[in-house]
This record gives sequence, structure tokens and C-alpha cells, in this order.
Amino acid sequence: MSSTPAGESPLESSVFTSLELFQHLSAEELARVKEACTTEATEVGDLLFEQGDDSDALYIVCSGQLEVSAVSPVGEKVVLATLEQGTVVGEMSLIEGGPRSATVGVVRAGQVLKLRRTSFEALRQAGSLAAYKIILELARTVGERRRRTDERVQELFEDPDRHIDAFESQLHEMLGRLRKA
Repeated sequence: MSSTPAGESPLESSVFTSLELFQHLSAEELARVKEACTTEATEVGDLLFEQGDDSDALYIVCSGQLEVSAVSPVGEKVVLATLEQGTVVGEMSLIEGGPRSATVGVVRAGQVLKLRRTSFEALRQAGSLAAYKIILELARTVGERRRRTDERVQELFEDPDRHIDAFESQLHEMLGRLRKA
């Protein structure tokens, strides 16, 4: 991957303005965040980060396609999501460190914007309102994810028989693949 300071390309600007994470920023605040980003060209097979790596940056997909995967407890790769233009990955790295929970690789060449945690911290330490607005939006996102998780857990407990059948089916499928390996 090659890295350059983020420019003012129409693609980058439209991606920024389309993201909920940046919706509450003024034009001036958005410009400061763009200046803190670098643009990286991606090629098929590149890894943005691997499961277990230190969380050091947020990535914004301008073009191309990324695959989010994790290794299951039995050592099997599980694809969690496919990301395309206008999506963000690694946003939690801006507010907390720690290891990455998944691997993100490039499956279609393109371009990403990278906002390093250190650059974001510099904005925050400079008293940038943009940094605080982003933190508030991330807090809302985390809260929403937690609510959805809580709802899903509640759903599982309300009708465990329905979910046990699905779990059992997935377990048999996984054991079948393990026997073939």
C-alpha cells in the first residue's frame, strides 16, 4: 500500500460527507479531519490489519472492497462482513487501544483514507471540536451496537429452541468440514 496526504478529490469529499460519523461537522471541522488523514492505494491481498494487531487507525473506504474476517475458536476463518465505498472500519481505535478483533484484507483494489489514532489525538489535544463531535458520534454508535446485541441476546433467551436448532446445524456443518481437513 502506498500512502499520501489526503487531498481534495471529489471522491474523498463525497465519502466524508456521506458518513454518519462526520455528519455533525462543519465544513471547517471536516477540512481539519481530512488534513489529518492519509490516502492509501490498496491492492488485492493487502491487509489493513490483522486480528490481534494493536488498534492504531480508522479506515474509510473510498473505493474497492474489503473483507472483514476473524479466526473462530476452532481455528477456522469466518468472514464477518464485506465493506465497500462509504464505510468505516476500525473506528474504535480512535477511543481505545487494544488488539484488533478481526482481520481486514483487500479483495478488490481501491483506495482508503487512514486516520491514525495519533493524528486524532493531536486534533483532540489542540481542542478541535471535530474530535469531540466524532467521539460523541462513536459513543452513539457503540450504544446502538450494544442495544442491538442486548436485543439479540434477549431474543435468544425468549425462544431458545428455535436458536438451538440453528446452532446445532451450524455445529454439524463445522464438524463435517473439520473431518474433511
